[in-house]
Amino acid sequence: MNKDFHDQLGEFSGLCTKSLSDDAELCQQVKNELLGHLEDAFAEEQTKGTEEQAVKNALHRFGNPEELSNLLAESNAKRLSLHARIRRAVKWLVLPILIIGILLCIDIRGIMASTAVLRPFVRVWLNQPWRGLEWSVGLKTRKLSEEEQLLFDYYYGNGDRLELLSRLYDMHGDDPMICALFAQEVCLAIHNQLPKAEKLGKMPELLAKGRAIDPTNPLYDYLECFMLMREGSQLSRVGDTPAGTEAVKDRSKMDQAIAVYRQALAKGQVRTYTAELAKRIRGMLTIKEDLLGGLHLLDTDGTRRRMFQPVRQFLPNGVIQYCDFLNQEGDNAKAIELLATWRTLLPQFLCEDGTYVSDISIFSSRLAEDFLKCAKRLDATHEITALKAVADIRREMNKSLRDATVFHRKGGMLSILAGAYSAEGDDIAEWTVERRLEAATFETMFLALACLILVVAIVVFGLHAIVMRLSGRHPFLFILPQSAYINLLLRGILLPALLYLAISHFNAGSGSCEPDFVLHQLYPAIYLCLLWPLFYGVYSRRLLTAWMNSIGAKTHHAFRASRSLNMLCLLAALLLAIGGILRPISYWRQRYYASRETLVIPREGVEIREKRVIRKWQGRLLEQCRRSASPQNE
Repeated sequence: MNKDFHDQLGEFSGLCTKSLSDDAELCQQVKNELLGHLEDAFAEEQTKGTEEQAVKNALHRFGNPEELSNLLAESNAKRLSLHARIRRAVKWLVLPILIIGILLCIDIRGIMASTAVLRPFVRVWLNQPWRGLEWSVGLKTRKLSEEEQLLFDYYYGNGDRLELLSRLYDMHGDDPMICALFAQEVCLAIHNQLPKAEKLGKMPELLAKGRAIDPTNPLYDYLECFMLMREGSQLSRVGDTPAGTEAVKDRSKMDQAIAVYRQALAKGQVRTYTAELAKRIRGMLTIKEDLLGGLHLLDTDGTRRRMFQPVRQFLPNGVIQYCDFLNQEGDNAKAIELLATWRTLLPQFLCEDGTYVSDISIFSSRLAEDFLKCAKRLDATHEITALKAVADIRREMNKSLRDATVFHRKGGMLSILAGAYSAEGDDIAEWTVERRLEAATFETMFLALACLILVVAIVVFGLHAIVMRLSGRHPFLFILPQSAYINLLLRGILLPALLYLAISHFNAGSGSCEPDFVLHQLYPAIYLCLLWPLFYGVYSRRLLTAWMNSIGAKTHHAFRASRSLNMLCLLAALLLAIGGILRPISYWRQRYYASRETLVIPREGVEIREKRVIRKWQGRLLEQCRRSASPQNE
């Protein structure tokens, strides 16, 4: 046989046994056996024609070398070394590894929390108005009783609110909280002229029962006062110009309203039971120590809705109208004496523990200015001076509100949730915990994005391998040397992971949220989603190419399609490693920072920054009320 033809048969047998190259002894044994069969086939074909034609026919009888390589690997599976068995197992494990990697990389709670924080931040950044903060999505509760489920549905608006409270009132009418909530809801329904309001709740019976079980609470007096003023005058919101004598339609109703109003002033603080309701709802939830859990705590902290809003908006206006009415009748002293009751009215609406932003925002709705205008019409110099001082406090509050934009940018995204009044006396260094909490949470979005990018790359390589297989080639899975896997683990996974964690750690808690520094905040995302996968892909392909060169597989066209299949497996391994390393660390960081004393999350026993600021403003308002006590005669 010609030496060139013998070399062709030897090369073919070598290609067909590449699948056994991890077991050198077995590979050589099978190669010799195959070469013997090829030589026999060559000798048989040589009798039919030239040596050149005989070689072609002999090779054609054995088929595609890559397909034959797979068949040899399958038929010698029990004789192969551990590497060959691993190769066979990996073929079946690629899809499960890919699915597990995706599940490990995606954190639904983290993505939901990141979205909730970004929503108001983007609106503020774009100077767009935003109304309220609601994160009831994703809530989990313990097993609730029928009554608890009704209360939960009422709080989160899952159904007809009035109907839900009516059922609760029938079950627990002697509960002060249920009675107060139902009375306010019925009052609001009557004000909105809902047909079923009177049917579901008789207001006189409700007021009588509320006073009986909660005698020191002026809530029911103010509800009755509001109802009487609606019938006796043309009520408008605080801030509208009073209509004077023309506003009073029924003098007797207004006299009754003012009598009830004075009765309410003699009692204690208004208790709407909003805080108690929030606390009871909070006890129904299973809160996790992460950012989403913190947002759920914020959502149930009593700041999301204020039951007494209609009464608080209209009742002071009715008092001002009656003062103008008395002045028109010539009883200026009595009008001034009634006007001075604002000093008692205000403290009754200020929650002593600084729970509600809306308590101090009363004066942001121009209530002080309207009382001041009335005082000027009555020529009440003492009241004018006192109300001007209160108006000055309001202007200071508005100044802090205007300055809050800079505070929000420098304080981080979570500072948006703290309320504008937190700009007063801010210390940006205090926001380190919040910054690192939000960074650890936003990592989950980056992980999901990196997962998506890797999945797209895996699908592309997988489609290429499928196309190659349909075209007659059979992509082969190589098992790299142990040293290659060690290098890939150290340089392609562990060191980049440590570098990412270092970048994320030093980037969190520093910098600014101003638009000019957005790129600075995105450094970890750029590294995780672009630089790391790109480096890993290039490094993996380099190791794979070097191994294919060493075994002679790259020089044969039939094996070139195998790189796509091998890259698919290596990228799936990276996906699994990212989800198995970074996701648990990110989750641990969230829990760690969420469990520390933050300025935003209202955990038990922790007074958040907003409450401290509210208490400060409340203290100033209450002190002004005490200092400006009206003299007996003016």
